[in-house]
Amino acid sequence: MKILVTGASGLIGCHATAALLEAGHAVAALSRNVEKLDAALQPLGRSAREVEVVAGDLAEVPSLRRALEGRDGLLHCAGLFSPSLAEAGLLHRTNVEATRNVLEAGAAAKVDRIVHLSSMLALFPPCGPLMTAEDPVSTPRSMYAVTKARAEEIAREIQTRAPLTIVYPAAVHGPQDPTFSIGPQNVATVLRERKTLVTEGGLPNTDVRDLATLLVAIFAGRVAPRRVMAPSFFLTHAEYRLLLERLTGYSIRALSMPGFALRLLGRAGDLVQRFGCDVALTYEAAEVLTRSVPIDDRMARAALGREATSPEASYRDLIRWMVEAGHLAREDAGRV
Repeated sequence: MKILVTGASGLIGCHATAALLEAGHAVAALSRNVEKLDAALQPLGRSAREVEVVAGDLAEVPSLRRALEGRDGLLHCAGLFSPSLAEAGLLHRTNVEATRNVLEAGAAAKVDRIVHLSSMLALFPPCGPLMTAEDPVSTPRSMYAVTKARAEEIAREIQTRAPLTIVYPAAVHGPQDPTFSIGPQNVATVLRERKTLVTEGGLPNTDVRDLATLLVAIFAGRVAPRRVMAPSFFLTHAEYRLLLERLTGYSIRALSMPGFALRLLGRAGDLVQRFGCDVALTYEAAEVLTRSVPIDDRMARAALGREATSPEASYRDLIRWMVEAGHLAREDAGRV
């Protein structure tokens, strides 16, 4: 297939682009910075020279339609995460308005297969003990989650009139992360300080390599559902601490806090935000930390054609990469 990828220089986008190239697809990337794209692809054994770099602007539908001429596939990975209130407008333009522009352009161009990367946050809080792709769109309050929920509503409406598949990743991480995103930053902090929060609940994690394999399977027509949860593994906060201890050989102190206390701190963060201040913890973030549940990823795992990456392998490879990339001192990685 001839597939246009948005966000190809980000963590998910670059891994997906490399995987699609490996599968034999002709990939075009909507990018204004060839050097940035090349820097993201080279650690994955690929080059921007293997990709058709297409001019276009997420804010301009006519340019998107031109970029889609002759394409029979569209993968929308472009998105932005920021906790800063100063970037609220940019978050909305990137995560909501751009999603509408890209997906509408794909529908208008009658692209054979469109794939939109959503988020489990668009469906949070969970309706039961297992989060599924058929859960209703949520009504969040936090700045970032609101944009993901609004984008999800747009995608589901377009899904009624276009061949659109929606994929819901959990917390995505993996090696060769060109953005050194918030997940790896948090892991590095835990390993440097040898301490981590332990509270009720836990978090589902998606290894970006499994996600890229799933996206290839979707474009190959091996995934029938129009909505699918990405492959994931669930770790309680206590299991996460023990996993990092096993991998590094270090003792990592548990900073224990009841879930209700963490959520109370989140309420305080919400109050502070009303005065225009950025905070590290909102009530919704505290809810995600304490009330997340495992994800029903059976369909995604079946489509991989291999075993999903284990928690041990996922975090081991992430830590090794952080050392190689200079994000983490070798001594902080321990025996990894």
